[in-house]
Amino acid sequence: MMKNLHPIDRMARGVIGIVILGFLLLNNGYLQEPILEILLVAFGVLNLVSLISGWCPVYHLAGISSCKSK
Repeated sequence: MMKNLHPIDRMARGVIGIVILGFLLLNNGYLQEPILEILLVAFGVLNLVSLISGWCPVYHLAGISSCKSK
């Protein structure tokens, strides 16, 4: 699995993932749609996995890389 995310892209995904998951943990019933909550959890977790691994499956499927070419 080759990295396809630039470090700035990884940081942005990490911030987005933390904000979304933090909102979901602290929303106090603001979202009352369980399907939307599940989708947001999946999106937040995917962003955190991309942060940790440096690899995005969506970029991989699309053939995109934000890393500098060597």
